[in-house]
Amino acid sequence: TPSNPAATGTGAILCEWWSGISGTAVSDLTSNANYPDNPTGRELLTKLEGPTDWADNYGTRIRGYVIPPADGNYTFWIASDDASELWLSTDEQPGNTGKIAYVSNWTNSREWNKETNQQSAQKSLLANHLYYIQVLQKEGTGGDNIAVAWQGPGISQQVIDGLYLSPCCLDFRDFAALAEQW
Repeated sequence: TPSNPAATGTGAILCEWWSGISGTAVSDLTSNANYPDNPTGRELLTKLEGPTDWADNYGTRIRGYVIPPADGNYTFWIASDDASELWLSTDEQPGNTGKIAYVSNWTNSREWNKETNQQSAQKSLLANHLYYIQVLQKEGTGGDNIAVAWQGPGISQQVIDGLYLSPCCLDFRDFAALAEQW
């Protein structure tokens, strides 16, 4: 199906987390028996950034749609503690994603240039189209953070704001949280 040409962000993106998982590699999250169907918790974020210094031994998945405001080339960055992966689809379908950037060890909050692999190649995106985006993060112990930034036509490098985000994959658990935000 073609992307919706009238798409606009709803101001939020879905964040799910799994507690009680040791290790610092994204594979420690994705190989856990509770992933992906039984998260410990879920919330809606108003930008593509999670909390800082929140907890230990957890994993996070943030997913939904990014909706570019203009046609053109966009660059993405990811920063996290510990490891993380940034996946972007060529359209709104989760099955068409590819990993475009990652953190192999850890970075400080919004530290975009510690590892060269944190920055994506330029992606040619169309205005007002839905592009599925997914972030995976694995936190061990100590400090923690997760954020995704972008830069494109008329946008200097910044954390992706809810204005350009929309959640996917919602279920009944999310409606109470949505109602609170409206």
